[in-house]
Amino acid sequence: MRRLLLLATLACASVARAEAPADLSEERARQILPRADLSGLNGQQRAQFLEIAGDTFDYAGCNDTLARCLSDSVKDRHAPRMAQLVKALLLEGYTPSVVIETIERYYSAFPQQKRQKLRDDDCAALGDPKAPISVVEYSDFQCPHCAVAFKPLHDMVEALPGKIRLCSKHFPLPNHPRAPVAAGCAEFARQGGKFWEMSELLFSHQEELDDGQLKSFAAKLGLDGNAMLKEVYAGKFDSIIERHKKEGLEAGVRATPTLFYNGRQYALPYKTDFLVFSAQDEDEWQRHKGWEKE
Repeated sequence: MRRLLLLATLACASVARAEAPADLSEERARQILPRADLSGLNGQQRAQFLEIAGDTFDYAGCNDTLARCLSDSVKDRHAPRMAQLVKALLLEGYTPSVVIETIERYYSAFPQQKRQKLRDDDCAALGDPKAPISVVEYSDFQCPHCAVAFKPLHDMVEALPGKIRLCSKHFPLPNHPRAPVAAGCAEFARQGGKFWEMSELLFSHQEELDDGQLKSFAAKLGLDGNAMLKEVYAGKFDSIIERHKKEGLEAGVRATPTLFYNGRQYALPYKTDFLVFSAQDEDEWQRHKGWEKE
């Protein structure tokens, strides 16, 4: 039976590839994939979508290729949602091979056995303390990608009130010598309820993290910069920073930013729409102990 299913799937994928020209019209796309909303894609991207749909499975819903799951005869509501994600990745400029790899990595991380056990009570937190989705981020204040992710992560929390609790953890990289000092300053600010404000200043001035600049950040927030640096250099916050990094390494963190939704490693771009999309999927997964059945 499994062999027959595999052969049928491969046949479907072959058909999809055969029907995927270099350019695909809107009308032809609607005929082949009637339940996919491909508005906003150009002809080449529609052709790429068809190629991807024939080469990847609908992991959340019907047990077939995404192409087959988007036909009129299938009612699975997850296929159009998965199509939405594929479309968004194509609009970001990703190639079909990268989209397929990203999709597979994203959906394969949902099962419980793939998730990490992470603390979310030893970090600065944003959002409802009782939120069903705990998002843990490992970050480095000298990492430019972390700086770019700062606002989208906050926007995600605001977009889904009561659903998300964002936990910020430190993961200073070896090639960023001022990152541990900056992390200590953020922890000092946390004591005064100013963690997120200090984080924003640190990310906004990544090339200006000398002691004098750090003291000026503290002054802007009404904090004692001299006391801050004294505590930081005395090692007061070293244990929490090292604990965060050790936990991250054990969870497989190798770069920053790295994000986990209830222990599930995030695999999509660090943009608000993708972050919210993943949170909505996580909410469904937690409420139904898996993907909601039709």
